[in-house]
Amino acid sequence: MFLKQVLIQAMDLGKMMLISGAGVSRVEDTIERICLAYGAREVEAFTITSSIVVTVTTEDGDVFTQTKRIKYYKTDFHKLDRLNDLSRYVCREKPDISYLEEKLSDIRQEHIYSLPVQCLIASLIAGTFAVFFGGGFVEGIIGALCGAAVWWLMAFLQKLDSNIMFSDFTAAFMVATIAYILAHLGATRDYGTIIIGNIMLLVPGVAFVNSIRDIIGGDVMAGMIRLCEVVVTAVFLAAGSFTALVLWGGVL
Repeated sequence: MFLKQVLIQAMDLGKMMLISGAGVSRVEDTIERICLAYGAREVEAFTITSSIVVTVTTEDGDVFTQTKRIKYYKTDFHKLDRLNDLSRYVCREKPDISYLEEKLSDIRQEHIYSLPVQCLIASLIAGTFAVFFGGGFVEGIIGALCGAAVWWLMAFLQKLDSNIMFSDFTAAFMVATIAYILAHLGATRDYGTIIIGNIMLLVPGVAFVNSIRDIIGGDVMAGMIRLCEVVVTAVFLAAGSFTALVLWGGVL
């Protein structure tokens, strides 16, 4: 019974790591080390981008399995760093399992930046990318305003538990619509850089890097699944922008 509680908390920690941007090999290794530290005889962990399955064998020969479903991702390296520190401490000191549960609850509820601050940061990133890809000062300002709107929209859709592909499509559609309308009104001529600058906010760069790392590290299945998710996300982002431009007459 004790090891079941350990496994539940270890899998919660692993799930939070995977959501925050950790690779599957790191997640599997962390769960295995925690369970072994608390007396498990054997631990077999299998992780892909949407699921974690772990089987534990006790010293008495009892075997039990737990599964965790992963439905969304939200890259957060600060949270990932705290989770890594916690896992190392738990394996080294072996505190009471209630300590691990309490710390995981604290990390789960932690929010470093409020939504307005996140929108401000998103606006700076989007505006900078708009200028980087060839836009001028006006495109940078418009791109920044669109970036704040995009981030607010993504946060709103996440609260509605919206499908991530639908969210990406909607965000890209909104950006292209705003950019094209402003261009039609004469506020800017180069609306393409505004669209590109905001799309960069939504491109899953961390997921792409992790997919390549997983494949190189031998976790081919997990890496290929994650890579497919990245490609599909890119398709939906492109489709959202293209649909808006076709609908409002920007392409045809």
